[in-house]
Amino acid sequence: MTGPTFAAPNAPAAPPKPPARVPAAKPGARADEGGGMRVLAYLKLHWLAIAFCGALLGGAGALAAWELLASKYESYALFQVASAPTPVGNQNPNQVRTDFATYVKTTAGLIKSEFVLNAALRDIKDLPTIKAQKEPIRFLEEELMVTWQDGSEIIRITFKGHEPSDAKRIVDAVQKAFISEVNQREVDRKRKFLDQVKEAQAEIKKTLNQFATDTKVKPAVGAGAGPAGVVPAVGAGTVPPPGTLPAELIAKLDPRLLINKVATLQQEVERLPLTLHDLNRREEVIKDALKALQDMPVPKASYDLIDKDQEVVTQKLRAIRARTDYEFKKNAGDPSAPDVQNAKAIWDAAESRWAEVRAEKLKTYDGAKRLEQAQKLAAPLQEIVTQKQRTQEQLDTAKALLAKYEKQLLELPLPEKGGVQLINGVEKPGYTPESSATEATDNIYRQLVQQFHLKSLELITPDRVHILQGASAPTQRDTKKQLIGTVFAALMGFALVGLCAIGYETVSRRVCGLADVKGAVPCPVVGVIPGAPANDPTKVAAANESVDKLRAYVSQTWLGRGATAVAVTSAVGDEGKAFVAFGLASSLAQSGYKTLLVDFDLRDPVLHTFAAVPNLAGTCEVLRGETDARAAVQFLPSGLHLLPAGKWSDEARRAATGEKLDALLAKLKEPYDCVVIHGHALLNAAESVEVTRRCEAVLVCAKYRETAVPLLKSAAERAGAMEIPFAGVVYVGSTEQEALC
Repeated sequence: MTGPTFAAPNAPAAPPKPPARVPAAKPGARADEGGGMRVLAYLKLHWLAIAFCGALLGGAGALAAWELLASKYESYALFQVASAPTPVGNQNPNQVRTDFATYVKTTAGLIKSEFVLNAALRDIKDLPTIKAQKEPIRFLEEELMVTWQDGSEIIRITFKGHEPSDAKRIVDAVQKAFISEVNQREVDRKRKFLDQVKEAQAEIKKTLNQFATDTKVKPAVGAGAGPAGVVPAVGAGTVPPPGTLPAELIAKLDPRLLINKVATLQQEVERLPLTLHDLNRREEVIKDALKALQDMPVPKASYDLIDKDQEVVTQKLRAIRARTDYEFKKNAGDPSAPDVQNAKAIWDAAESRWAEVRAEKLKTYDGAKRLEQAQKLAAPLQEIVTQKQRTQEQLDTAKALLAKYEKQLLELPLPEKGGVQLINGVEKPGYTPESSATEATDNIYRQLVQQFHLKSLELITPDRVHILQGASAPTQRDTKKQLIGTVFAALMGFALVGLCAIGYETVSRRVCGLADVKGAVPCPVVGVIPGAPANDPTKVAAANESVDKLRAYVSQTWLGRGATAVAVTSAVGDEGKAFVAFGLASSLAQSGYKTLLVDFDLRDPVLHTFAAVPNLAGTCEVLRGETDARAAVQFLPSGLHLLPAGKWSDEARRAATGEKLDALLAKLKEPYDCVVIHGHALLNAAESVEVTRRCEAVLVCAKYRETAVPLLKSAAERAGAMEIPFAGVVYVGSTEQEALC
């Protein structure tokens, strides 16, 4: 077959209207941008690498998480803090009660104080947990937890560590150090103070004994004396037993008792009115709140709730129906007719009943709410009224007693200066400087005796802070956190590798399917060739069939319309252009076209390897004028004529342009029906552009996972800028389903 003849080889017929194809995507858009199919495709492409690398990274992360988040062993101990110190003697517990919350916080702070932790370190310095720390004190301050609840007497000491035995010993050591450093220091301080009181007591006792020796004390005579009318002498600072003397006589014997009572009652009389004023103010505030509650208007929310009540809604509907019936009858006839008047009366009754039901419901609902709020205010009001009555009674009693004792105090005779008076049943000198000094010394002695006995009792009372429970057996907790962290770290390994694969594919944007090719180029896809492993005859046959489909399209659409030279190129190298060029030329030759295949990839020739012939004299030699084109053509058994690339040189590159290139291509076309030119990558070499723009048709090849979408788009745009009559894209490496398109 000689192929078609051309009337004007250099002026091919006008190109036909391109066949229908999938509309091109918007610039910069991707074929499946809206969904996650592209991400799934990326993951499917790299599933083996994700599985392998993810397993390594996830395993390392899981191991690190298991070690770092290892559940620690927890040991704890308990202290009990008494809400108030144990009362001593006749002390009132309320007088010794301190601010319990402040005391608990102070105790908790002392547990983690530096001197307590230093004392604890003396017992645990050999533990591996402590040896591993550069700053043990700071480590204990951070890891040791002291907690308590408001209002509770329990303080909890907790320590978590990887070694159970170390955790228990650390808690025990801190607990022991607190008892020895805080409680024992308090006991030592009390003992030291007791010794100082004993010394001061002995010194003052000597002074009093010296005064007793220098002053002769005579028994006093008075009412209530013994058989001889003499009251037995009582030692300094003592008080007669109850029932020995009447109260009036005791007041006369020791006026200070009466003066103290008067002073105390005066304080009560001054304090109680202030308390009454405060209670009155609080009572007025609550009464004002009750009055405001009573006068408060009904809120809109109550109206809205009542309007949704079933009975109110029913009455409202009845009123609406009655009004509708009345308006219908009024508009239909005489407004003064009996039926109309009767309908109006029914409407008025329904409206009145609706208003009554609504008011009753509102009163019941709102009244219940106000009653509930009023009851909350009534309880404190009743308590205030009770307190007022009790305070008023105390004030009246205090005023009566104050008047009585003031009268007794005024009736007491004033002692003469230097005279004699009875004090505690003993005749003592009057108010002289010497007696006053001795009396003050005696009072101090009494206080020292009292302090001595009270402090002695304090030493035998239980400590306010004592151990309730020693360090517990360490238990392992929070294993759930460790397991979750380990699983999360393992999954993150796979996720990170997957994200890296997706990121790499997103940046490189390599062709992953036919949709990518169609969305990237403005020209039609004229050939789809599936990948064909050499060891799979079925797939090789499918690939050959796709090449024949490409040959049929080229011959019918392009060669039949005057094209003679078909350039096969790609954006960059290794994108299947040599395979497409050799396959297309072989198919054209086998179908009867006299075909010449020219290898114009002068820098990296490969067509001779497809044809299994040596790369001797070829295109480079023809361009340099070293041989004739017809002499360099090699004849293959399949009927295909091949012009190999030859030996490349810079001189050949400079010759592949202008008139020399036009003359060479014209000479090559003369005896052939079709010339298939395998050119260099379109974006890499200048001679590829020179060769391609001199052809009537161009095929831009794109290969699965080799061609970058932006580069394919640039190559297609460059081919379009050359105003070549026929152009198309061949996709190599498709799936079997895509090859059917």
